[in-house]
Amino acid sequence: MSYNTWRNEQTEFNRNVRTSSFEILMSLAELQLLFDYAYYGDTEEKKDPIKGWSYVLYIQDLTQTGSTETQASANELHRVWNENWHDMDKQKVNSENIMLSIEHLRTDVLSTLKSLH
Repeated sequence: MSYNTWRNEQTEFNRNVRTSSFEILMSLAELQLLFDYAYYGDTEEKKDPIKGWSYVLYIQDLTQTGSTETQASANELHRVWNENWHDMDKQKVNSENIMLSIEHLRTDVLSTLKSLH
């Protein structure tokens, strides 16, 4: 009986982590696309980096169901975005910081998914 309870709780935990991880990955892809348009694009309608805040905050909220590494990476993405979003289309260093932060969080999310049992 106790094993079944533990197994059900573990299954539910894994399901929650899996669902939030996929949402995080989709939001990271959207954030990356927004970043790419802002840095490389020439279409003004796609260059609104303020939209990135909705992705960054949503991602940060979703990581609360993940690992501590994922939460730390999301907090770091928030910090990096806060410091660099306004000049990301002009400053190479700012854009590299954002790109690295997105990639680091993506790697942590994928590691979390691989670790599920």
